[in-house]
Amino acid sequence: MSDTGEPRSQSNRGLFELQNCEECFHNIICRSADGILIISAEGIVRFVNPAVESILCRSAAELLDKPVCFPLGSAEKQEVLISQPGQGSRFVELCLTATEWEGEPVRLASLRDVTDRKLVEEQLRQKTAELEELNKTLREKVQEEVEKNRDKDHFLILQSRQAAMGEMIGNIAHQWRQPLTAISLLVQDLGECYVYGDFTKEYLDTNIRNALKVIQHMSHTIDDFRNFFCREKEKKAFSVGEVVNRSLSFIESSLRFNNIAVEVDIDDNLLAFGFPNEFSQALINIIGNAKEAFRERSISEPLIRIQGGREGKKAVITITDNAGGISEEIIDKIFEPYFTTRQLENGTGLGLYMSKTIIEKNMDGKLTASNVEGGACFRIVI
Repeated sequence: MSDTGEPRSQSNRGLFELQNCEECFHNIICRSADGILIISAEGIVRFVNPAVESILCRSAAELLDKPVCFPLGSAEKQEVLISQPGQGSRFVELCLTATEWEGEPVRLASLRDVTDRKLVEEQLRQKTAELEELNKTLREKVQEEVEKNRDKDHFLILQSRQAAMGEMIGNIAHQWRQPLTAISLLVQDLGECYVYGDFTKEYLDTNIRNALKVIQHMSHTIDDFRNFFCREKEKKAFSVGEVVNRSLSFIESSLRFNNIAVEVDIDDNLLAFGFPNEFSQALINIIGNAKEAFRERSISEPLIRIQGGREGKKAVITITDNAGGISEEIIDKIFEPYFTTRQLENGTGLGLYMSKTIIEKNMDGKLTASNVEGGACFRIVI
């Protein structure tokens, strides 16, 4: 009896484990937030999970053993516009995979409603376009006013600050892309949890805390940019490293967007005396000049290196790039007002002029430019 009973016991145990696996798999499919369909080679629906019914606003009875109700392209991953009866249309991300079902070749289709994400992306595109248009308008105003007031230094300073504000508006747009996407995902996730019964007070509180953290970060970004443009009344000692890092944080997204690497090597205890916000503006102008040079010359691996140390009683900061250097024909003119090698819409010719004005007139320092191997070097002594 033991010889025949043991194999039968093992067989029963294997069957029981197989049934458990099938039940677990079925539960996973049924609880999935993504819609899952099995579609035959002839385009007939063989299986749908509850999420499909929600996404398509059709019951399983209306879908099973009938032709699929939305277009199936040949691509493995695509976006399709699906019409929901009485509720308009929704954007759905569709993924197709070839497999087998009950011995016949079929396609496994997964559906994910991305309408909310598309709406947020469209809103972000519109806001970005508005910011870019505002930036363009500000540049045009800068150029118009500068041309009218060539002989007035204070007008140059005013218009240069407006141009910098335009740049900063663009940087805010870059800085806000990621947190806006994070908030969108948090809101979408709350909706899905409510629909599928996973919504709890603890989960709600956690998502609220996470959303508030993101919003607080966005608010701090605005405060940082506002403080950047506050006029400083008196000179003071400041940490060069801290100001450099803060300046880079303002334009971090823009640098990342243009694939520009930045290396910083500054003594931790390096102090300078002057106006930290104005020094930051001068530094951002110099970096912006390098960024445009990288773009114009299509540098494959753009790099900016910022180094700082002390020479006697003075702090010395160098900003070098690998953009190919400055033509010897113009290197003595680059700090003149209105001088630019770019088209009118891409430059006002004020950035480097303002940097020199800030460093030399406002902070009693020295700003010079020279060519080094592979690029240009700007040297600040304050």
